[in-house]
Amino acid sequence: MKKPFVALLAACILLLAACAGLAASASVPEVDKAYEEPAYVFEQTRAQEEYPAEDGAVGARYSCQLLMLTVSNQDRLSPEDGTAAAQAAENFNSKMHSLMIDAVGAGQTMSELAEEVESAAGAYYDETEAGYVQDGQIVSIRVDNISYTGGAHPNRYVVSYLFDLEAGQFIDPLQLADDPETLRTGAAARLLEKAEEHPAFDSFWQDYPDLIARWNEGTVLFDGAGMKVIYSPYEIAPYGMGDVELSLDWEELEPLLGPEGMERLGRTEMK
Repeated sequence: MKKPFVALLAACILLLAACAGLAASASVPEVDKAYEEPAYVFEQTRAQEEYPAEDGAVGARYSCQLLMLTVSNQDRLSPEDGTAAAQAAENFNSKMHSLMIDAVGAGQTMSELAEEVESAAGAYYDETEAGYVQDGQIVSIRVDNISYTGGAHPNRYVVSYLFDLEAGQFIDPLQLADDPETLRTGAAARLLEKAEEHPAFDSFWQDYPDLIARWNEGTVLFDGAGMKVIYSPYEIAPYGMGDVELSLDWEELEPLLGPEGMERLGRTEMK
């Protein structure tokens, strides 16, 4: 009778040891997965076409180069960050896709205009090109357009879009500031001073103060030097004056943006 008892006792001891091992292993906390921060990449996307004139030469053409946003490390983000980064890319690309549709639509009208062109020297064209600068979490997108459909000179303009990578959406410049109204009024006052010092000031339209008061509704870009407000030909002055640029440096912007606003733009320390 002793041998069966001893065998049973040994089996129980082994079973208890196994259960203890399972309990010990279950109590060991899992090591957190090492997630990364989103790595955003801007890539160019292009559409272009040429249309022949009656003599076989190029009668009209268009080209459009815009930007697309991708997340290079999507598979190494936390679920929460991955969802936010994917949504940010979708929001950005949706806007760029809309601009591309508009540019292609305008360009395709060139196929009809091409019939009016008698030689390549007078070819009609429409060209759109985008570039960007990133400061902190803010991306400034500049889109330049130049087109010619006859007349003494081509027409051109520049527009801008500000994209907040943290918020994942396009924003108004005033959203950058700790106090939007402080930025709006303060920048307007400083820009008005810069306008009156501009070499082309004597050629400005009479309503230039109203245009400058609404500076945030126009073309606003941030770069390494600070903030730039650009008025395309005919907006604030005659065509011959070209683009009128009014700028504020970081020292001028600091009291208008506030500490958090400066941080959003990657400026955490100022002398």
